[in-house]
This record gives sequence, C-alpha cells and structure tokens, in this order.
Amino acid sequence: MKYQLVLDYHLGEGALGPYLEGLSEGTALARQCRRCDRVTFPPERVCTCQTKDNLPATYGWKTLTGRASVIHRTYGLGGGFALARFDGADNLAVCRIDNPGREGTAAVLRATGEYRPAITIEIRGETIETID
Repeated sequence: MKYQLVLDYHLGEGALGPYLEGLSEGTALARQCRRCDRVTFPPERVCTCQTKDNLPATYGWKTLTGRASVIHRTYGLGGGFALARFDGADNLAVCRIDNPGREGTAAVLRATGEYRPAITIEIRGETIETID
C-alpha cells in the first residue's frame, strides 16, 4: 500500500526570533551580553565570559550598521561563501555571497525575505565610504 503523509506545521523561532526577523529585513541584529558587553553576530548561545543563564535580563539586542569586512572567500556548488566580521561584532560570521563575481573585501548585509533566513552579503568593493 502507498500512503501520502502531508505535514503542515510552524516551527517557532524562540529566543532567536528578533535575529531571524532582522535577517529577513536586511537588519544586522546582534546579541549583546549585559555582563561583559560582548556583541555577537550571529548571536552566540553562551557568552565567552561564561554567563550561564539564558534569561532576557542577561542578554540584549543591538542593531549594527550591516557593513562587513570579508576575511576569506570560497566557492562551491552552492555558490560563493565568505567568512566576515560585521562592524561592531566581536565574532566572525559565515555568509552567503549574493554577487560572488564581484571583487573586494567590503560588504553589506542583504535582506533575504521571510522564507530563507541566512546571513547573505553583497560585495561592494575594497572599502565602504563612511558618512558621519
């Protein structure tokens, strides 16, 4: 016998909800430890200062500029990927490159839409002009 099973359910984002929503909109929402002020994008579950609890009072959210510096690039069957440091973040992020044919190390976060939350960057060139 042959049966077809169709599942229709929604997985909740939980504590990462704000981060994932930010990715879909192109906003770099980082997690900041209120004990040591370490800022992580993507957010890390436990801070390097060994803060054990995962309560909202221990961590807060911080909006970054979305600008990043590419540390390393690689290419595969799925396209181009980069290891990058976002301005204001203390950790590195693995990113998908939206325009892998473009040369340079300066990049910005791209909106991914609500169905594919991922850190996606667009290479802008060697430097990004800062407006003060």
